[in-house]
Amino acid sequence: MKVVRQWLAQALDDRSRVRILALERELQELHLDLKEKVQQIDVLKGALDRRDRTQKFRVESSVHLQTEQLLASVAVPVAQLHTQLHLAKAEGQRVAVRDVLAIVRRLLHTLQDAGLELDGHIGESVPFDPNRQELLHSGEAVPGESVVVRTAGVVYRGKVLHKAGVEKAGE
Repeated sequence: MKVVRQWLAQALDDRSRVRILALERELQELHLDLKEKVQQIDVLKGALDRRDRTQKFRVESSVHLQTEQLLASVAVPVAQLHTQLHLAKAEGQRVAVRDVLAIVRRLLHTLQDAGLELDGHIGESVPFDPNRQELLHSGEAVPGESVVVRTAGVVYRGKVLHKAGVEKAGE
């Protein structure tokens, strides 16, 4: 019986050792797989970073190009306004109102072509909208109350950049 017990203990120890070795091998393979996956993640992160930088560069380039095109389209009227200012200030010449108005019309037309909108016609009676208009004088107006547009608002792509200046009707 004693020999049988020793033999069983030896057999169990051999099985345990084999199982431990198998588990160690499996652990080592899992460790190598994990290391490989971490390296793959690092490669993918690098590719994603490069793609993000490329996309950012493209967006910035597009914005710069669009800005440059807009500025180029207003360059002539701006230069003409600057010339009129110089003539009036430095040389004391009288500026012809019709010349300045022609330049302003050209500038407004160019900006409108780029998507800028004027909101409201001067002298027009409209219902008060606090999201698009502001009173020029102190006081309050109730939404929907009749007001008169005194200065146009400015809107770009649906966003109010400058509210129209209004007065209560009859003021």
